[in-house]
Amino acid sequence: MVCFSFSEGPLAWALIVWRCSLVFSSLDKIVSVLIHLLPGIVFFTIRWWNPATFEAMHPEGTSRRVSWPYVVEDNSYLITWLFWVPLIAYSLWQVLYFLIVNVLRRQRLLRDPEVMTSYRELSKKAQKANNIWWQLSGLLGDHNRLVMYILLQAIFTVATMALTVPIFLSYKFHVVFQILKVSAAVWNGGSFLLDVMPRQVILKQKMKSEMQPPSAQPDQLLNSMENTMETKNSTKVHSS
Repeated sequence: MVCFSFSEGPLAWALIVWRCSLVFSSLDKIVSVLIHLLPGIVFFTIRWWNPATFEAMHPEGTSRRVSWPYVVEDNSYLITWLFWVPLIAYSLWQVLYFLIVNVLRRQRLLRDPEVMTSYRELSKKAQKANNIWWQLSGLLGDHNRLVMYILLQAIFTVATMALTVPIFLSYKFHVVFQILKVSAAVWNGGSFLLDVMPRQVILKQKMKSEMQPPSAQPDQLLNSMENTMETKNSTKVHSS
């Protein structure tokens, strides 16, 4: 259940919130989509379609159900293992990550701005897109963006883990969620191919055209000097 909560909670919703794109020409984007998408599909299959577990959900001649993931009558049990336990584990991981990256390795990060952390990567992506997450992270000023990032991450984690309970209980809700994830990845991939890539090509061509005049200046100067010499020579010939 803890793994189900992670897979269909923060990991799955990051696919939608951070606009992961299914672009087959980019290995990085494909890997990112699969990392966020496949665990949820695996647990969806185990939860609803696995023949062995499906048979265990409906044993013949008895209404008794076996252990997880089929004890769905006790909501307190589900809330404990789908929300509270994963939330505690996730919070401990986030605290350890913060201590290691932002405290113990702080000097290394200050010396080398090229070292990527989750905060640097996500904030760079949000700043480039100038989306709502970049605007929200700046509510307390640029110096407190890390604090806002931690707060937004906490809200995101609590909300997405809370949604795993109704997702676990409802087959229809779970199916809709799978369709939503795949549709978001395909839509973002199409937007990237039809909108982002053409703008990148235009920008590269513009930068290339701006770089050409300086390189052409020596040739123009040489041609000008040759024309000047020819003019002087012709003048000397006429004067003689």
